[in-house]
Amino acid sequence: MNKKSPGFIRFFIYGVVLLMVIADVFYIPYLHRKLNNIKILDVESGSPVVLSPFSLKKETILLTSDFVDHFSKYKSPFNDGLTFNELIKKYIRNRWADHYGCMRGTREKKRIHEGIDLYVPENTPVYPLNDFGIVTEVNDNPHYMVKAKYTQPDGTVDSIKIEYGKTVRILYPEGIESVYTHLNDVFVTLGQEVNGNTEVGITGLTGNIRNSGKPSHLHMELRDAANSSFDPRNRLRFDQGSVSYFLKHLKIVNK
Repeated sequence: MNKKSPGFIRFFIYGVVLLMVIADVFYIPYLHRKLNNIKILDVESGSPVVLSPFSLKKETILLTSDFVDHFSKYKSPFNDGLTFNELIKKYIRNRWADHYGCMRGTREKKRIHEGIDLYVPENTPVYPLNDFGIVTEVNDNPHYMVKAKYTQPDGTVDSIKIEYGKTVRILYPEGIESVYTHLNDVFVTLGQEVNGNTEVGITGLTGNIRNSGKPSHLHMELRDAANSSFDPRNRLRFDQGSVSYFLKHLKIVNK
């Protein structure tokens, strides 16, 4: 038994070496050809450049055009199939008070309304605006306060605390966040990944809405990566684009 062991070991080593040679001659070139089929669009000095996987020096996450196209589309927060125009027509009560940018506060402390108010019945379920998102903020305090900017009569800008009540914030792949406030209940946790059918909370009467005399509604904001609010009409009213359509017309030249 012992006399046969050295021969067996040599045979095993020869087999391993043979497999390595086969891999080097056939499989590794095959993998190289596969990797060369991957084109990476990047930006240098404000212009698009095409890179190969072999030029990457750090871990990189690649998004397919199908991923970008699908997860840059937005829908109604009530999952009712309404377009944004239909949503506004149905649920905006006062065009001078409920839209983004309408004046709030007093003459001494003027501020703008940083979202839109959608008047739906109390305890209406609310959902993400997109089929994929990450919960970046959850507050279950009915008296939760946030800072907002206001302008004094002399033009000086300062900050004031506004009572938002129970709040959920969701980040979408495009880098946009939606903020839902005045909720009666929240059903998600911080860091949770959600989809378009995830019920994140229900509309309610928490926050400053209680003292405003207004009925229950969803206050919805859109915010960018710098946490600056912007008019939802500037994004949600646009027709959805298509990266796949763009790539069909792009002439790829490796750098």
